[in-house]
Amino acid sequence: MAAALGQPAPYWFHTLRDRDAIAAWRPGSAPAVVPARDVATPITALTELAADEPDGSPVAEVCWYLAREVRRRDHTLVTRQIAELRKDAAGGGDGAHLTLGAVPASLLRPTPPEPTETVRRAGWLSIIERRDVLAYRVADFAQHWDGGRDWHTGAVTDLYPVSCTTAQEWAKRLTPAADDQPPTVLEKGLLRHADDADVLLHDPITSLPVLHHSPGGRNARFYTYSLQRLPTRSPLAAVVLSGSGYTCWIRTQDGTLWLAPEREGSGIGFGYSGNGCHILARLIDVLLDDISASAARSSDPAAPRGLFELLRDTPCDRTTTYTRAQLLAARTN
Repeated sequence: MAAALGQPAPYWFHTLRDRDAIAAWRPGSAPAVVPARDVATPITALTELAADEPDGSPVAEVCWYLAREVRRRDHTLVTRQIAELRKDAAGGGDGAHLTLGAVPASLLRPTPPEPTETVRRAGWLSIIERRDVLAYRVADFAQHWDGGRDWHTGAVTDLYPVSCTTAQEWAKRLTPAADDQPPTVLEKGLLRHADDADVLLHDPITSLPVLHHSPGGRNARFYTYSLQRLPTRSPLAAVVLSGSGYTCWIRTQDGTLWLAPEREGSGIGFGYSGNGCHILARLIDVLLDDISASAARSSDPAAPRGLFELLRDTPCDRTTTYTRAQLLAARTN
């Protein structure tokens, strides 16, 4: 290629592959100056959404921060790659046969500090309640970026009312979702699982969408989101463990039934000694003291051994209820 061009062949690093700059290149051209950006993490939706927000908006603060952080990371990466290429060329390596097709534009504004957790959660709460295409795109970015770490929702879970009386109790409070407008970000996420006969519902306690899959059929079940924190001050009164070793319900002293908080990718379970049981034991341990504590992580400190063993030895082929007194006794055993 160098022989055909009469000079070293042009090379564009991944984050510098600007279509117009590549098309305009000619032998002897100086490297184009283009923004460093990875096509796998486009920031256009972030900047467009932020541009329409009022001053002081947590949505804008979250979106601007992420857009600038992506640019900073891409710029840092390609700057290091260019330095390595030049070092290789100076040592007579393969880099000596290449010339840069583009270099990154300078970052003229430093990336601000990351917004506080309160601001991040407020921003995402507003975004995922929206019903417009731009919000969908920003939400998709978040899922690829960090899995929606700062959303108030966690894992998507499925519930089987045919085999779980607790799910039947929970289902009685569900109401029809609005059908005269586009879905919210969260509703759109559930609708990926939907068939034509499925029904979209609403949980008035958590304000979360619920998808009723195959209503009336043998395989009828519900899809919904768990929360990362329970929005209540009522203390934990009981834990209900139901079906197949993975569905955990929390009943608070005011009688409200909640799905146990769960993070995406950090499954909870019982009836075995694996990681899911350890995570559930950690969760129950903290909820006994603080009902609004966040969903447990696998990296959290281990729960008391007695509490873990109680969950490990719980049968997973039936529904088991543990009262607060029983859980506290196990924790101190």
